[in-house]
Amino acid sequence: MSVVDVVDMDDNVIGQEDTANKNKLSFISRNVVVFIQDSEGKYVVCKRSPHAKVDPDLYDASVCGNVDAGESYEAAAHRELEEELGVQCDLEFLDKFFNEFPHKNITRKHHTAIFYGRCDRLITLSEETSEYLKMSFEELRSAIYSNPESFCYGFLQEFKRVENVLRR
Repeated sequence: MSVVDVVDMDDNVIGQEDTANKNKLSFISRNVVVFIQDSEGKYVVCKRSPHAKVDPDLYDASVCGNVDAGESYEAAAHRELEEELGVQCDLEFLDKFFNEFPHKNITRKHHTAIFYGRCDRLITLSEETSEYLKMSFEELRSAIYSNPESFCYGFLQEFKRVENVLRR
């Protein structure tokens, strides 16, 4: 497991904790989400591994993950992009918001920073994902609104948060 900063409602660091204790202690931490679009206008949407602790077998953004203790949101986005898809690209900050969603018998709480990048490099999936799809904005939007149960709850909130900006 990794150590993350524990933050308050204003995103001020108030401590550090192992991610293994997240469900038990229900603290607020930081995470990042990255939407990757290729030169044909298709977004990369990843399916979480069947072994994922949170939302297994559901579709999610191109990349998402924790911000490690002492790490910036942008550095975490670049690290997660490399770890989960095996690529790097320039990223544009889109938004940051307090995000909470149900998970089993608790409510997961994060300050979530959302980034956007364009990338045509070959994707190499990690053990965290089982597959990926490339979808146009309209295909993705249609899939989300017609089959929301196929997507991670957090992703649904994040997509709606930046939907108008992603309509590139």
